[in-house]
Amino acid sequence: MKKICIISGLLLFATIASPQDFPLEKTEPYTNEIRVGFFQFFLNTFYLEYEHLFPNSTGLVLQGGLSLKKNAFEEIYGGQGGIQYRLYTKNMAKDIVVLKFQNAYFGPFARYKYLEVTDLDGAYVNNTWYEGILSNTYNTFAGGVLIGFKLSMLERITLDFNIGGGIQFTQEANDDVPDYAYDIFGVAYTGVTPNANFTFGFKF
Repeated sequence: MKKICIISGLLLFATIASPQDFPLEKTEPYTNEIRVGFFQFFLNTFYLEYEHLFPNSTGLVLQGGLSLKKNAFEEIYGGQGGIQYRLYTKNMAKDIVVLKFQNAYFGPFARYKYLEVTDLDGAYVNNTWYEGILSNTYNTFAGGVLIGFKLSMLERITLDFNIGGGIQFTQEANDDVPDYAYDIFGVAYTGVTPNANFTFGFKF
């Protein structure tokens, strides 16, 4: 986790520092965006994206999130980080009522997620009850491609939608703990997986 934070910090510094070396297009007065993930709130995660747009119709996105859930039955702690490289289409701006269609994009992504899951009073696994505290740690590495588009409103508000897919690999710290989350959306899943996201934020 420390290495990932250091690398992400260096990338963030590089992308913020780089715009001064290039003239910006008049049609794109704002070259930085901060966005919040919507669907991640339903997964007990606060998710943020920072994107820097380059004059050659490309963009670099840095992602980060914190997961937290604690009640009488379950505790979840974790974090995630990722990166996307985007290739944008040109000259596709079009007004749609109060929204403005900016452009579409395509590109690869890579993501890492760390999660600690604890069942405090046991759990059912494959119709069998396991008594006591069950705890495990998951390290997930994923990569793939996505396609999406952006809408803007009031010049500075941005809405970002994308779908795609890829492959993910999950490593468990304790193989002796019974696991009930091997389905395609489960924390222990390894294999081909879909990807979809909706974020909203502002330009600056």
